[in-house]
Amino acid sequence: MYIKESFPYKLSILLVTYNHEKHIRQALDALISQEFDGKIELVIADDCSTDSTLSIIDEYKEKDPRFVFEYLDGETNLGITRNYQRGFSACSGEYIAVLEGDDYWSTPKKLKSQIEFLDTHWETSMCSVNYFVYQEEISHFYPRTTVGTGHKLISARDLIADNLVGNFSTCMYRNSVVKSLKEELYSIRSYDWIVNICAAEKAMIGFLEEPMSVYRLHGNGVWSQSPDVEKLQTQLDLIPLYDKLTEQIYHHEFSVLAHRLQENILALNITDLAQPILQPAEKGRVVLVDIIPPILLSAIRLLTPPIIKRLILKATPRGVL
Repeated sequence: MYIKESFPYKLSILLVTYNHEKHIRQALDALISQEFDGKIELVIADDCSTDSTLSIIDEYKEKDPRFVFEYLDGETNLGITRNYQRGFSACSGEYIAVLEGDDYWSTPKKLKSQIEFLDTHWETSMCSVNYFVYQEEISHFYPRTTVGTGHKLISARDLIADNLVGNFSTCMYRNSVVKSLKEELYSIRSYDWIVNICAAEKAMIGFLEEPMSVYRLHGNGVWSQSPDVEKLQTQLDLIPLYDKLTEQIYHHEFSVLAHRLQENILALNITDLAQPILQPAEKGRVVLVDIIPPILLSAIRLLTPPIIKRLILKATPRGVL
């Protein structure tokens, strides 16, 4: 339950950008299409872009009188965590919605739906929405989870097991929740996942099952272009820090996740090592499996765990294990 406070704006939007000139127009067009009658504080947290991102944003200053543009000074590149810290601090609305410059909202009712939810569900700390993942290189969309018309409530423990919220552009927070986040959160490498876990410590997260946002996977994204093993290892390395930050209240859940990540990393590494042996012959190329002595090949079959065999068989056109 939250005490009703007085705010200068019903809604603040935190627009987070860094070299997003290719995508920022689509984000801004979706933003100004939103169904909302009052004034909106638009806080622009650009982390020293070296392209035309800011000049494109400037073009929109006079397009919609509802928006009050607030630019944050950007003399040095702060990095993701510190940029979010100053952005959240600058927002003065009752609710704070986030939009990253390479994502966009897919329906005009996104903000309205979240505001209505938070206005009537005082037991929640924030509201997220289902979203589409867009693989830009192949122009393919798919929903993050099952599409519906209702909502569910998510706890911090749920979020550790499965980061259903997924990214900042789906999120709308109560200002009081954001301002009460621990200062130490911004001293470590923090992304949406741990921010939302900490928000869920205050109260449950509301999750609207209808997709209303688009998360873009593209070649310029630092996270999306990282190898799968590297992504898993990054998450694994952060778990002890996040466990300490949350005072080990969720130690069991973090331990279960760490074990799962370790298994996935091992499986991916073994699959990568097995690829030169298992891949089919190409024209003019000798395949190692064709020259391995039969006794050694039998040993490989016997020593490879069943779960790894299944992964390799799925990953290759011809299985030999």
